[in-house]
Amino acid sequence: MKPRRFAVVGLGSFGHHLARTLYEAGHDVLAMDQDPAAVEAIRPHCSRALGADAVDKEDLEAAGVAAADVAIVGLGTRMDASILATLFLKEMGVKEIIAKALSHDHARVLDRIGATEVVHPERDVAVQIAQRLADPDVLEKVPFLEGYAFMEIRAPRSLWNKTLAASELRQTHQMTVVLIRRRKARAEVTVPARADERILEGDTLVVLARPEDVEAFRKTYPDGGRSEPG
Repeated sequence: MKPRRFAVVGLGSFGHHLARTLYEAGHDVLAMDQDPAAVEAIRPHCSRALGADAVDKEDLEAAGVAAADVAIVGLGTRMDASILATLFLKEMGVKEIIAKALSHDHARVLDRIGATEVVHPERDVAVQIAQRLADPDVLEKVPFLEGYAFMEIRAPRSLWNKTLAASELRQTHQMTVVLIRRRKARAEVTVPARADERILEGDTLVVLARPEDVEAFRKTYPDGGRSEPG
């Protein structure tokens, strides 16, 4: 993957962790904030860390933000500063601007003035946690083609020791197993989804399926793959 140039404006919790993660992934990261303590905290974890005022266009230009492939505006509770920074970045020609919204109306303004993507970190995390708690047997869902997703499900007790062919997951439940994740000797290994591979206790099946088919499968196997207390 070719490294990209990122500018992170605002180093609260959201901006700090985003800048650090991008840098650790091998990208060039310019991190900016007015708070000297926030700048010093991120300095070892980015390409450059600068003290700059996000509502001062000259500060942004002097920092070289215009050269970024992507700019992220993550200014805490300063809605006015977030809006101005997004506007300035747009005027400077930054093609991709991701801005953190504090409210629905804030998001509408950011979208109108040129943010290419508006995110609601707290809301999105809350939704993910709620979905996981409400549906604990579906471990993860990754969108694929329209109507389909890659999903991780715990192998139910009813399928333990059956081969994938004998499980008839594709024929009966329209779910295609693409691989199996298995704990082995305190490590997780990935097992190819061969027809003669047996499903073992504790396995996680990664399937390509429609969410409604996975739900029907769970109703057929209500034990959900959980082990009973020993």
